[in-house]
Amino acid sequence: MAKQLILCEKPSVGMDFAKGLGNNFARKDGYLENNNYIITWAHGHLCELKTPEEYNPELKKWSLDTLPIFPEKFEYKIIKESAKQFKVIKELIHKQEVSSIVIATDCGREGELIARLILLLSGNKKPLYRFWTSEALTPEVIQREIKNLKPAKEFDRLYQSALARQWADWLVGMNGTRAVTVKNNGELFSIGRVQTAVLSLIAQREKEIKNFKPQTFYNVVAEFEKGKDTFKGIYFRPRKEETEQEEVEQEGEEKQEESINSKYAILRKEDAEKIAKEVSGKKGIIKSIQSKISSEKPPLLFSLTTLQQEANKKFGYSADKTLSIAQSLYEKHLISYPRTESQYLDPGYAGEIKKIVGLLSTAEIIKFDKDKCNVNTSNKRIFDLSKLTDHHALIPQQTPKSALTEDERKIYELICKRFISAFYPDCKYKNTTVITEVAGYLFETKGKQLIDPGWREIYGGLTQDIILPATILEKDTVNTKKAESVEKQTQPPPRYTDASLLNIMANAHRVVTNPELKKILRENAGIGTPATRAQILKVLQDRKYIYKQGKQFVPTEKGIFLIEMLKDEKIASPEYTAVWEQELEKIARGESKDVGVFLNSIKNYVVNFIDRTKRANTVWEKKSFDYPKSYVRKQTSKKQFSKQKTGGYKKFKNAKKY
Repeated sequence: MAKQLILCEKPSVGMDFAKGLGNNFARKDGYLENNNYIITWAHGHLCELKTPEEYNPELKKWSLDTLPIFPEKFEYKIIKESAKQFKVIKELIHKQEVSSIVIATDCGREGELIARLILLLSGNKKPLYRFWTSEALTPEVIQREIKNLKPAKEFDRLYQSALARQWADWLVGMNGTRAVTVKNNGELFSIGRVQTAVLSLIAQREKEIKNFKPQTFYNVVAEFEKGKDTFKGIYFRPRKEETEQEEVEQEGEEKQEESINSKYAILRKEDAEKIAKEVSGKKGIIKSIQSKISSEKPPLLFSLTTLQQEANKKFGYSADKTLSIAQSLYEKHLISYPRTESQYLDPGYAGEIKKIVGLLSTAEIIKFDKDKCNVNTSNKRIFDLSKLTDHHALIPQQTPKSALTEDERKIYELICKRFISAFYPDCKYKNTTVITEVAGYLFETKGKQLIDPGWREIYGGLTQDIILPATILEKDTVNTKKAESVEKQTQPPPRYTDASLLNIMANAHRVVTNPELKKILRENAGIGTPATRAQILKVLQDRKYIYKQGKQFVPTEKGIFLIEMLKDEKIASPEYTAVWEQELEKIARGESKDVGVFLNSIKNYVVNFIDRTKRANTVWEKKSFDYPKSYVRKQTSKKQFSKQKTGGYKKFKNAKKY
């Protein structure tokens, strides 16, 4: 009897499929089997690219003379620890009763690569199908989608993009790491197509902070009274070219009075003191009162990156930790596929969304009014087919049947709140601006009063109202109770946190200064992908290029040295890295079919990079490990600290990581 072989990414997913397809599966060594299906699994990647010395034993010795290394054809090997499971899968593929194979690995670029390499090295010739969904793998979803399998060739674009990414990373990583390491007397310097660009962002920010020269300026703040009511105002200089400011200040943005270039800033202390002295105790007049009703739309649904940003802001979680928690929630069928870059839904999914809203309304997870949720497919901030990628936004799918860990509960509630708030009405409030004139000087007072919390009701409303006295009217006379000069200083740019760095990595166009690149880059072009960004930050820490001080990333001396050495290189340029990532995305979308063109551009760059490295004058002087002692003591044992002080890797000839 013919059977379908279902290839999953890991055993837990295989068990999910068994539950969905009937529990009458016999447990075998490395797979499950019943009358219709055989379910087997990988353990993540079972195959990897060969190292240079596996192409040519002479390349075991690292030398500038043997670079660049360009394999005529990229070859793969079975990871030693995975050999047993690979053998199981290969034998199942070639079983006579297996008529076709279903790829059911993770629905993304990397999941596609995992399965295709196993099939390639197994010599598969049988028909291939793809199981694809953004939903949690509940029995209902599995039963429905197993009837809607797609031909695997529809996802060849994803496979080609994954190969191009992997090969490009090998070319840059193997050649770049060897070149820079040998040039620096054997001190291991790991180079990566994405990691080096991210390190550049962190090192550049540190340089800006180090070179920052604070400037002093002054504000004049006056306190006015009318009868028993008091309110404060800040002196400002009216500007002819000034356009009307946005009424809503986003939380976390720098206040205008903190900027030396704002209309509130006074550069000379004597001028500020003169104004304060001239208005103190004087009568003033309310020159104008302007009020405006403003609306604030709900935030977009979560992608993985925006979830990681929010979790870092609220809970201090690293990007890697948030991804790990989200993956756990997905495997418990509580949320949709987490490694998504989309923040939108398919209009055809509206019926399912209404069910999820109803499900959450009966559970005591978050408090909300179901009647205020408007699931309307005409709302393009939620339902937009043109903005969907391979997956929709990250949303809740079910409610917990058992207790969650504290971390899981926090992330799950965060996702539920963002989901429900998207369907709530706009938040409405009244913004009021009062202009008071005293002795020819103008003072501004701003008030903000909530009218209807709308979606902010889910989050407890606005942080606070700033309510002005109801008794003041235009042309009223007020007394200036007191006025004072307040000294301020400009502040350096803050170091990156997980949240701010992920924001830049997802929106690389924001750091582009080259006008030609601005034309090329899409607005949403990023560095890395949602699935890899957390790992990139972890790799930079593991390789001792950066460390964390509280929430902030700080580069080590070694990290700063590397970026200084590579400061004019494309590999250290977030802009060019984003261009490369955009090319991979074009391949994944089927917009570009020639992988060779992309790889040739990488090879040309590697050739020139090695030539410049050979001619470089800067050489690393080995130094002791440069984490602050307080940080090292917190993070490591005495044994580890002793190893770190030696400088880490002493020899490079056996180092395989890149």
